[in-house]
Amino acid sequence: MENKTLTHFFRNMTLAEAWEGNFDSLIQAGMPTKQAGLLWDICQSIPESPAAMYEFLVEKDPLFRSIYGIGQFHDGKEIFVFPFIVGKTIPEGIQEVRGPIGTQTSKYHHETIQQHIGLVTVNLVDAGVPKELAVMLAVLHDIGKKYTSATNKVGGICAYNHGEISAFITGHWLRRTFDERKAKEIVAVIYGHMLPLNSWNVTTHWRTGEPVDFRRDFYEGELLSYCDNDTAFADRIMSLIDTFSECDEGVSEFTPIILEKIARGQKLICE
Repeated sequence: MENKTLTHFFRNMTLAEAWEGNFDSLIQAGMPTKQAGLLWDICQSIPESPAAMYEFLVEKDPLFRSIYGIGQFHDGKEIFVFPFIVGKTIPEGIQEVRGPIGTQTSKYHHETIQQHIGLVTVNLVDAGVPKELAVMLAVLHDIGKKYTSATNKVGGICAYNHGEISAFITGHWLRRTFDERKAKEIVAVIYGHMLPLNSWNVTTHWRTGEPVDFRRDFYEGELLSYCDNDTAFADRIMSLIDTFSECDEGVSEFTPIILEKIARGQKLICE
C-alpha cells in the first residue's frame, strides 16, 4: 500500500493542465507508475449517467485501495484508515480518522459525501442553475475527494487539491461525451470551486506580505487563455464559480430542512 493520498501530485496543476489531462505531468511530479495506470483506467471508464457518477463517489476501486488498503468490517461497513497529511506535523494525541469511504469529518462537514452532493444539487437548482448543469457540477466537483482524504492536524478529514483531481478526471470523461465548450465550462468550475474560499479574499501574500489580487491573477493568468480570450465565456465561468462557492454548503446539524434538501437532491440526480 502506498499509504499516501494523491494530493501531492496535483498540487501545482494548472487549469489548462487539468483540462488537457496529461499524465506526463503526474509522473514528473512523482506519481508511481502503477497508480498512474489505475488513474488512467478510471479516466477511460466513463460512467453512463449522473446516477452512476454519484455511485462512483463511494466505489472502492483499485486506485482507492492502492491508497487506503483493505479495510476492516465493522457493523457491516468496511472501515478504512485515513492517513495523516503528507508533510504535516500532527499534534500529539491526534489519531488517524477511521470510517467508511465517503466519510467527511471536519468543522465544515458532518454529512457523508453523497449527502453533500444531494444538498449541493438542490442549492444550485434553487440558485437558478439549470438542472442538467447543476447535477453535473454537483456530482463531479468532489469525485477527487476519495483519493485525497487525509487526517488533518485537529483530527478531522481534509482533501487538499481535490478540485484539481476532480477536474482532471472530469475532463477525460466529458471531452468524449459533451460539447467542448460545455465540457470546458464544467471542468473550469470544478477546478476553481475552492478558490473563493481559499484564495480570492486574500489581500496580502502569505510569505512576502505584498498586496495580491488572486481573483484577477486567476482570470488574467489562467482563465482567459483557457477560454481562448473569449471574455464573455470567462466572465460566465467566474460567475458560476462564485455561485457554486455559495451553494457548496456543509452540514453542521441535520435539521428537517437540510434532510429534505438532501433527499430532493438525491432524487434529482437519479431521475
